Amino acid sequence: MSDNQFWLLAVQTLDGVGAGLFGALFPIIVADLMRGTGRYNIAQGAILTAQGIGAALSTTLAGVVVVHAGYSAAFLTLAGVALAGALVFFFGMPETCARPAERFAGRPGEEPAPASVVTRPIA
Repeated sequence: MSDNQFWLLAVQTLDGVGAGLFGALFPIIVADLMRGTGRYNIAQGAILTAQGIGAALSTTLAGVVVVHAGYSAAFLTLAGVALAGALVFFFGMPETCARPAERFAGRPGEEPAPASVVTRPIA
């Protein structure tokens, strides 16, 4: 959107911070979702495989849309894909929509799940 070097530096810096946060939080989210199942590694591998396929398809899709409809259309197309992913995440992860008191509550009559290894205090 801009060729100003300071604007580009700021945007790239924020992109790096976002990637760093994602990289740090990704294993924690997978551990939380897979707690007690014994499937942490397979889940992490499946998600990283999907992420790699998505990265490859993203550049391919953007290139095709740029050739046929221009940069604005490619930006809007990829923004739409990101919005669809955000909606799937929002509605697909129950604790995203839950009130704070309900986030870690178990089923009725069930003990709450233990804290993950990452959040458990060191004794």
